[in-house]
Amino acid sequence: MSIKVRNTTRYLLTEQLKMTGWAVLTMIAVLGIFPLFFALVTGNISHYSPLSNFADLNFSVLFFMLIFIIESLTYDNFKLFIQNGISRLTYFQARVLVLFTLSSLFVIINAIYYYGIHAPYLHWSTNTALMKSGYMLYGHALGNQVWLNILASLFFNWIFYIGVGLTGMACGTLLALFGKWAKTILIIGIPVLGMLIIWVIIVIMTRNQSNYNYTGLENFFKFIVGYPSHGEAKAGYFNPTMPFITMLIGCGIIGSLAYLFNRKLRIKN
Repeated sequence: MSIKVRNTTRYLLTEQLKMTGWAVLTMIAVLGIFPLFFALVTGNISHYSPLSNFADLNFSVLFFMLIFIIESLTYDNFKLFIQNGISRLTYFQARVLVLFTLSSLFVIINAIYYYGIHAPYLHWSTNTALMKSGYMLYGHALGNQVWLNILASLFFNWIFYIGVGLTGMACGTLLALFGKWAKTILIIGIPVLGMLIIWVIIVIMTRNQSNYNYTGLENFFKFIVGYPSHGEAKAGYFNPTMPFITMLIGCGIIGSLAYLFNRKLRIKN
């Protein structure tokens, strides 16, 4: 790793850790103060439990939102670095390294919180906690070794975090290529267009329900999610191989787009 990449990575990581820290503190403050205020107003202060509020925090949702938003912040740092002799390639390499580091940190913190605080507070066993997580479809894919399955779930979450971060990076870099009005149109227009396309697809599928055969599409989605080819499709016994491969391919595609957009970045007047 070159000195420029190392220094750029250190700077970006420091800035992103600060943003993460403030976001977590804000979340804790809001979810701690609002229930306290509500309990005071309604006269139920005796039922207020700070431990209960903290144990019910959902760090995974916060981290998914954070990693998308943080990685979408592109132009200001690009302008700073390019004016100080840092190339586009160095900037992109540093961003990817920071994404890998930050996503790893998020996975570790969330796992410690979920299995060390949230699950014990609700009196869940480790296996029960695993089967109530987002990895529940694949919770027994590696046999009855709970900790081995937990490690697989953490790797699964890590890839997903990276995918979300790369998506935020690609979106933020794409928007940075346009001016203010074009950004506004894209931010408003793309979600509206996406919803319109989904609505049209739903209408077509509903109207042609008796004429169209969706067996092929159904089998494709079953294949993607790892639907068991033999036996009963029970939660915990799906095959995680294809979801892993699909996410890795998706990360490669969206990462390539982010890199291509990054090469087009220019300092605006």
